[in-house]
Formats: sequence, structure tokens, C-alpha cells
Amino acid sequence: MKKLSALALLFIFTFSSAQVSEFEKADSKYDRKLKSLYKKYPKPNDERTKQEWLLTEAKIASYQSALEKISEEEKKMITDAPPPMAPKITKEAEYETGKAAFQKLLNEAVDLTFLNFAVNPYKVTLKFTLDSNGNVYNAKVKGNNEDVNSFIEAGFYRIKDKGKWKPAESNGRPVLSVVSLPLQLNFSK
Repeated sequence: MKKLSALALLFIFTFSSAQVSEFEKADSKYDRKLKSLYKKYPKPNDERTKQEWLLTEAKIASYQSALEKISEEEKKMITDAPPPMAPKITKEAEYETGKAAFQKLLNEAVDLTFLNFAVNPYKVTLKFTLDSNGNVYNAKVKGNNEDVNSFIEAGFYRIKDKGKWKPAESNGRPVLSVVSLPLQLNFSK
């Protein structure tokens, strides 16, 4: 059983690294193409603006594609089957250094400057499943802008391994739970 758990943790670590690299590839590709565009059109004009928008749409699509891959991979990794009847939660799940620290990490992981998006504060609800071992999966963000939500969800996966979640408990035993966090994020230019 311990070998199986160790193998699962190794797989999760490897998978987490692959997740982040997909976002980094999208960022790098966007940055390279943007620099090339600015060399071709050093001064703002209609064509440059059009091309900037197309690059932004491509970056959004890359992030959304990576998030879909993550979702498919996570479905394969689920270790806890939901109990037939959900146990009564006697202690809620919590982030090891507190909600404020988690929110700060997430805010720092989300870069929306390329979208010229600065609605402050931007209110979202982040939901994810936390298994009895503290593994996080199936993250979803709900807010007013689907593109922004995708980047916040990607930010969540970028910081996923930078801290631990303590699972919810039922009578002192860790249990599978769905965590729902209302958050206010600030994006400055």
C-alpha cells in the first residue's frame, strides 16, 4: 500500500510540473510573437492592434487547452471515491498558512497585464476537490469573465505545489470534500 501511495505521489508531482510547463510554453510563445510584432510595427497602428488581439486570443486558447488536459488527467488520478453518503464535516479544509496567504499567492500568480484588465476587486468563487490525503484536483473558477477565469484557474495550478491544504475532517478522520472559496483578487497594471 505504501509503494502504491509513493507511486501516486510521484505521478502527481510529475503531472504538476507538466501542467505548469504548458502555461509557461504559452507565455513564452506569446512573448516571442509580441516582440516580433513590435519589431515589425514599432508604432501603434490598426494592423498592430489587430495582431495583438489575435495573439491574445491564441494565448487564451492555449491556456484553456492546457486546463482541459489537466482536467482529463485529474480524472484518471482520483484516488478517493466519493462516499455513498457524504460524511458530516466536523472540521473544514484549510490552507496551511491561512486563506489570506493563499489569496496573496494566487493574486501574484495571475498576470493579466496583456489583457489590459484591471477590474478591482475582481470577485470569483474558486471550487476544487480536496481528497483525504490533501491532494487537490478539479479546480473551477466562476466569475464575470470566462477568459479571466481561465487565467485565475491556471494561476491556481501554478501555485498548487507551493503550499499544502489540510483535508476536511469528519470526527477526526480526513475525508474527501469540495472546497468553495469566495475570493477578491486585485489586478494592477
